[in-house]
Amino acid sequence: MKILILSDSHEHSELIVKAVKLEKPDMLIHLGDLEDSRDYVEQMAGSPKVACVFVRGNCDYSSQGYLPSQAVFSLKGHKIYCTHGDRLNVKMGVDRLVYTAQDEGCDIAMYGHTHVPFNEFVEGSFGTPKVHVLNPGSIALPRLPYKPSYMVMNMKDDGAYEVELKNLT
Repeated sequence: MKILILSDSHEHSELIVKAVKLEKPDMLIHLGDLEDSRDYVEQMAGSPKVACVFVRGNCDYSSQGYLPSQAVFSLKGHKIYCTHGDRLNVKMGVDRLVYTAQDEGCDIAMYGHTHVPFNEFVEGSFGTPKVHVLNPGSIALPRLPYKPSYMVMNMKDDGAYEVELKNLT
């Protein structure tokens, strides 16, 4: 299963469409600050064939009625926590994100907001397993010195997975 993970497109849905066409994913996860029509992105991604998960970012004012602030779901033996991250103060570190993900029973946590890519296994509470924390950066407005980016997670049926950060060229 190929999962396209992106964030912070800030009204540049054409970049999401470009990434979808390049990667041909089975699932799309958008981690907030879409600032555009979710319906349009789902249609362009090929939904319902491509499963889509969206969460609300701090700039998604017009979308607040239909984008949740977080999403939690299970996939091939993993439990995944998705949020934009602004409410968990991720610009100051990922500790609150990790603790929140652990409280939800998740072993993978994804966030956006910082416009900076992140891919690390992070210790949580004492004696608990590490959480794989992922941020794809921004597909539209990256912080320097980064380039527009997204992540691709390839997950096998047995739950084994690999994550790759890619630049949108």
